[in-house]
Amino acid sequence: MTEQELNYIEEAALFFEQLGLTRMAGRVFGYLVVTEKDAVSFDDVKEALQASKGSISGTMKQLVQIQFVKAVSIPGDRKTYYKLGEISMSDYTKSRLKQFYVFRDFINKGRDIRTKEGDKVDEWMIEVSAFYDWLAEKMEKTLVEWEENKDEIIKQRFLKE
Repeated sequence: MTEQELNYIEEAALFFEQLGLTRMAGRVFGYLVVTEKDAVSFDDVKEALQASKGSISGTMKQLVQIQFVKAVSIPGDRKTYYKLGEISMSDYTKSRLKQFYVFRDFINKGRDIRTKEGDKVDEWMIEVSAFYDWLAEKMEKTLVEWEENKDEIIKQRFLKE
């Protein structure tokens, strides 16, 4: 790998760590971005990142679960291969929106259980619940607008002639 590719992989590691994921998740993601291969084997990832089998195994499960990576098979080959998930941003954001609602409901359930009202914790819980309601509503509208305009936005920003 080139120095530029290695640097990108390490930048991805630090960025993913800021997202609350592991550095290894960022490294795997970064590697999948810069590799020239359409899909890579477990051993390819292990060798390229010089990481342990256990570290790669757990990381691949995590990345597949959050749909950043997709496990694929190749006819006639018994190995599992991996590539970037290619999930649409709308679908990914919709799945995150569902998590907003789940978290909001979880906070509200906790509020219903609590016997103490009007304290700092209660105020915080009310704010969190209201924020997630508000944010989800804005994001749903934004997703509709994105779907209606994404081709033009992509063309204007990335496909300039």
